[in-house]
Amino acid sequence: MTKALAAVLEAPKNFQFREFNIPEVAEDDAVLRVEACGLCGTDYDQWLGHLKDWGGGMPIIPGHEVMGFIERIGPKASKLWNVKEGDRVAIEPIIPCGHCEDCVRGAYTRCHADLGYGLYQNTKVAPSLWGGYATHTYLHPRTMVHKLPSSIPTDLMTLVNPLSNAIRWVYEIGKVGMGSTVVIEGPGQRGLLAVATAKKAGAANIIVTGTGADTGRLALAANLGATATINVDEENPVQRVIKLTDGQLADVVLDVSSGTMAPVLQAIDMVKRGGRVVLAGLKGQNKLNGLPIDKLVLSEIELVGVLSAGWQSTEMAINMIREEGAALQALCSHSFALAQVTDAVRTLGREIVDGHDAVHVTLTPS
Repeated sequence: MTKALAAVLEAPKNFQFREFNIPEVAEDDAVLRVEACGLCGTDYDQWLGHLKDWGGGMPIIPGHEVMGFIERIGPKASKLWNVKEGDRVAIEPIIPCGHCEDCVRGAYTRCHADLGYGLYQNTKVAPSLWGGYATHTYLHPRTMVHKLPSSIPTDLMTLVNPLSNAIRWVYEIGKVGMGSTVVIEGPGQRGLLAVATAKKAGAANIIVTGTGADTGRLALAANLGATATINVDEENPVQRVIKLTDGQLADVVLDVSSGTMAPVLQAIDMVKRGGRVVLAGLKGQNKLNGLPIDKLVLSEIELVGVLSAGWQSTEMAINMIREEGAALQALCSHSFALAQVTDAVRTLGREIVDGHDAVHVTLTPS
């Protein structure tokens, strides 16, 4: 095959299929034959047009949860990444420059170069194949490549990226450990994986909040280890957390809800003095009013924004899927072929309802 087929987001809610030349590889780069690409809430926001003025804009090939097989690779890249042609790999969404202040400090999720997959470069940037909604993806010389086991089913293996996010947000940034109390606001894909992560980290209390539309997801959260779930349409989540913790409140609150600001304000009332609120849910164009600055200051509450994962959390995610994949398989709700990309994104956004709650959606080339 000399041509790659890709779903290009030309404008909000407008995918067009285009062919691109598959680039020849140099000594230090490669071409990936895409096996699958997972979808997350960011994909839906991108499709709606909420990110058209951020990152690569449009036209762009979305898809940042990419896995597949090394089709061609240069000798230097093969040695550096310790992979060869035919190996099954996952790639991290961010391509670190390695030289900016944050990269040097090891915080490449904040890399100043703003390079990466699915969100960062549009199709006008050669060689165009910068996203997973395609048959092939170009691997830049600085791509972070992780070798994957060959025995794990495709849909389960695509949980690597969202699970690595959950591990970084809950464990590395949130510092959840044995005996911790954690509240997770939003039982979507990453919220549910955060439940599994918190359980593995030894949290004593794992409380998950959701809406009336999340009944099935809240049940799934309980199956994954949540000690309590809260329907915010039926009860006050802050009062319930106070009751569940005997007034001790949470060590950590992770907000992975989309769009709404109420969970951010509720998180500040749920977390104890010296606790940490980790913000991971995108809110679109919404702004937050009523932020109680004095409470944050007087209670020394830490408010942290997080994006993506890193090398260690990705490797931990691979191991966790290898060891505990049976429990996580329940999250894999939908799989679509590339030709059905619009249906895939709309299903993720709950615009299409087929009787099965869309939690983790996978896109495959065929």
